[in-house]
Amino acid sequence: MMNNTILPRVLALLICAMSICFPAFASQANLNASEVAVSLLVNLSLIVGFTVDVLNQIGKTLGKKDWDFSVDPCSGQKGWVTQNPGQGLENAVSCDCSFKDSTVCHVTSVVLKSQNLNGTLPKEFVNLPYLQEIDLSHNYLNGTIPLEWGTTQLINISLIVNRLTGPIPKELGNISTLAKLTVEFNQLSGLIPPEIGNLSLLNTLHLSSNNFTGELPETLSKLTNLKEIRLSDNYFTGKIPDFIQSWTNLDQLVMHASGLEGPIPSGIRLLIKITDLRISDLNGTQAHFPPLNNMTSLKYLILRNCNLNESLPEYLEAMTSLKTLDLSFNKLSGKIPDSFSNLAKTDNMYGLQYWCYHTVSN
Repeated sequence: MMNNTILPRVLALLICAMSICFPAFASQANLNASEVAVSLLVNLSLIVGFTVDVLNQIGKTLGKKDWDFSVDPCSGQKGWVTQNPGQGLENAVSCDCSFKDSTVCHVTSVVLKSQNLNGTLPKEFVNLPYLQEIDLSHNYLNGTIPLEWGTTQLINISLIVNRLTGPIPKELGNISTLAKLTVEFNQLSGLIPPEIGNLSLLNTLHLSSNNFTGELPETLSKLTNLKEIRLSDNYFTGKIPDFIQSWTNLDQLVMHASGLEGPIPSGIRLLIKITDLRISDLNGTQAHFPPLNNMTSLKYLILRNCNLNESLPEYLEAMTSLKTLDLSFNKLSGKIPDSFSNLAKTDNMYGLQYWCYHTVSN
């Protein structure tokens, strides 16, 4: 049965059907206007009822207990939207109500951040055909990512800080609309599926703090719209791939203790838009300082424990936008050039203490 908040939209369409829109259609189909109106009412009842049933099942699977199905889920009432939530909290089901002359709504976004959800990820999200966003960050969800999600038209999948296990399903590579995939701080494992490289619109890929293994698939070179990628705290193997040079729109690259080996590829010099470069704890042999002289917009440069040797490159003096510079636990030698006084406005500087004491203090 439809609730009171849905009925006005249905009645509006029925009036249109009986007085204006449907007599011609009814004549062609040998139906009268009343029969058409009744048929329309039945169809709309089925649409609304089906959506409510889907959300009911999703709520049970997630462990969401405060959705009130006595009101329209798109009404923003009674558990469907929390007004002025606290910091880090968000509880919102959003809808697009522009369908069928603004008489039909479809769920487009489900955001449930820090809601103490302790269930699993529902495959039933696929039954919301207009859904664009799933954000279930900071909960206690367990189990695996449903491969059925690969049939959706999602734009954003955010699952950070949960207890998810298993691999990233290769089927997610079929979501041609996906722009953001963030699964940090879980217990996911296995190889990164090569199919992820098919996500041509992807601009954000956060994989840190999981148990991923193996080499990064070469197909990731096709992700030329990437702006952020985080790979820290995993068990990847092999060298940092040369194909990172294809990520020319990158703004942030974070790779702390990823398991990957050095050296940092020379092609990194092509990432001229980057403002945040953080790499640490590389396995492998000693290496020269990477060519970063084209990265004039860098604000954060962390190359900690990357087996870097020889002396500091003079081009660092031109990076006057730096807020953090960390070169600690390397094998750099020589002294800090006098021209490095240009970096005096850098807020945080690490790994240069010995040199700073002997050369800069005066």
